[in-house]
Amino acid sequence: MEENFKDEWIKTSIDEQCINFAEKFGKQLVDNNFTTSQIRNVYGEIKRIQLSGFSENKSDFLLLRPKMAYASKRATDKDRRATGATDFEKVIKKAHGAVASGTDGDARRFENFCDFVEAILAYHKAAGGRD
Repeated sequence: MEENFKDEWIKTSIDEQCINFAEKFGKQLVDNNFTTSQIRNVYGEIKRIQLSGFSENKSDFLLLRPKMAYASKRATDKDRRATGATDFEKVIKKAHGAVASGTDGDARRFENFCDFVEAILAYHKAAGGRD
């Protein structure tokens, strides 16, 4: 599914295609045994960075990537059939890269990133994501 991700959603703005992607991806995560609490762990860190100011917390933002890799590996080690954590990591890594790749509008890109993750979380829960 990560091949359908578009950098423009983060670099420019969220659009209808992005929302459709988030909806399908949220359902895929449910189907692949990714829990709401796993998303919330990442989303909570993203919101903490957002509330305390992205400019002041760029290193915390950069550290999201290794945290995601760790969480993905840990979830997969627990249950090889639960591929949702790996799927989530791949998509979020691409979105993360779209924020980190620019110097102009970093704060705007980060806001789009936050909105993107929030949309995935909402659709995951709507699709019956369990805690």
